Amino acid sequence: MQNRKNRESKYGLLIAALLTAVAVFAIMTYFQRQALADFEKREVYVATSDIPRGTVITEDNAASYIAVKSVDAGCIPASALTDYHVLSGMSPEFDIAVGTLLTSGMFTDSDEVLASMESPVLAGFKTEDLSKAVSGVLRAGDRVDIYSADPETGEGMLLCSDVYVECGYDSSGNPASGVDTAVMFNVYLESSDAQAFYDGLRSGYMYVVKRF
Repeated sequence: MQNRKNRESKYGLLIAALLTAVAVFAIMTYFQRQALADFEKREVYVATSDIPRGTVITEDNAASYIAVKSVDAGCIPASALTDYHVLSGMSPEFDIAVGTLLTSGMFTDSDEVLASMESPVLAGFKTEDLSKAVSGVLRAGDRVDIYSADPETGEGMLLCSDVYVECGYDSSGNPASGVDTAVMFNVYLESSDAQAFYDGLRSGYMYVVKRF
């Protein structure tokens, strides 16, 4: 009788141990699944280079500025960019540093700028084309007036007014940002002003004034 009780007691302990092990396994599995869920990966877009304020994102230049990256889902804001195509024709409202996780709120529709122009064209110039230094450091999104100086009298003549700077580039051809010195510029101006603009370039007496 005593031996049977001992065997029953052992069986009871064994069953209890098994039940405890199953419960512990179930709890560990639950927490493991929770941990994996917490570190779920999602694909978002980050800046692969500095994106100067006002730079218009297009299908052609997007790869130079933006790349997809997998990050922890818990670190991603609701406004994170998940499709770069929505940025086509848009530009950042401020300088975006390389490595920044991009959100839709960082960009505005640059078409508003071009829509206000009757017939915009894209033109370019270098600082060596200017007879005088640029008034202030030009960056994408700035507005400028372009003048030509009479070679004899030095009197200024307005060539193009309220010109939109599409982007400024350093000596290596990279978009300039921060304190970088820009030496080449692309600007949007009215097609009706294009002839005067290129006449100013050829004369060598052109200078640019930044609006504030």
